Amino acid sequence: MGNIRMAFIGVGDMGSHHCIGFDLLPDSDVRYICDMNEANVARTVAELKNSRPVIVTDYRELLHKEDLDAVVISVPNYLHREVAVAFLEAGKHVFLEKPVAHTIEDCDAIIEAAEKSGRILQIGLVYRYSNLYRRMAKELENGRLGDVKLMWCKEFRDPFPPTEWFYDKSKSGGAIVEKDCHHFDIFNWMIQANPVRVFASGGQHVMKQGQENIITNSYSHYPAKNISDTSIVDHAFITIDYDNGSKANLGLCMYLKPRNLLGEGLEIGLIGDNGGQMVARNDKTIDIVGGEDWTKDHLDIDVSSDSIMGGHTGGQTQRIDFLKCVREGKQPFATAQVGRNALLIALAAEKSILEERYVYLEEITG
Repeated sequence: MGNIRMAFIGVGDMGSHHCIGFDLLPDSDVRYICDMNEANVARTVAELKNSRPVIVTDYRELLHKEDLDAVVISVPNYLHREVAVAFLEAGKHVFLEKPVAHTIEDCDAIIEAAEKSGRILQIGLVYRYSNLYRRMAKELENGRLGDVKLMWCKEFRDPFPPTEWFYDKSKSGGAIVEKDCHHFDIFNWMIQANPVRVFASGGQHVMKQGQENIITNSYSHYPAKNISDTSIVDHAFITIDYDNGSKANLGLCMYLKPRNLLGEGLEIGLIGDNGGQMVARNDKTIDIVGGEDWTKDHLDIDVSSDSIMGGHTGGQTQRIDFLKCVREGKQPFATAQVGRNALLIALAAEKSILEERYVYLEEITG
């Protein structure tokens, strides 16, 4: 097999980074970009070092291209099923941004299409490819905490980019589905057990339905915008119970301005049954304290070699791994099933907030 010939469906924030990242890899060939937003296309093409892709505005033009092996799909969540299923049925390998979909029905349709096609389907659960979280998993494998009994995640941050679909629950699935599938996947990965039920409390503190909400975002290229039709929560606390008795809790705040200025960023912590703790902060450091040997370890993790242009930790490693999976026919570390398991927790949390009760994951799957 020669270079893997690729198309990029959607080049907003994530899609643009994917296109630039794959362009840097010697065994991929950026052949096509599909996006109706001319500014996004121009911004992306200007960063490409090795490719001069053909630009199209309708993904259907690419479905049966013979000079195309794989596609990277970074479109709004409600379009995932339509686009991913079409390319899988056309025999193309698919890298699909997270979440797998905004509903379990769409998620399962995508998984079924992948199984029928026999093609690779990798989900953009980028933390699975991060030097930092892989080191955390390695410490657990080495027995540093014993069995993980408690986990938590603090994500206190600024709002989503000022683009309408994020704020429309029918299109994004809600703030928890769109944002926290990453963190639920880390819980599942580290705890190594099956989530059983979820209890969540959340609502709208600042960005309220029917009000004038001037949305600004610190990392997106989109200008500030007024979005008054916002049907997603801007804060939540979510508790997950696992079948081995372990518990995890996620706190979400989406209205910090201009962003989290404490510098601590995302915090993910674990406590094991030996009394030890491990805490990852800001996607950069790990502290491991306590336990049987009473030590304090501080680890500064290299989080630049696994990414590009200051992008998300693990961002480039996941792209390298996707090409390897396509080449070797092996399943990725971030499979669609892994994505589905995280999505179930997120959907249960959204339902729990609405219905003010525990939601069992088996309810979501029917």
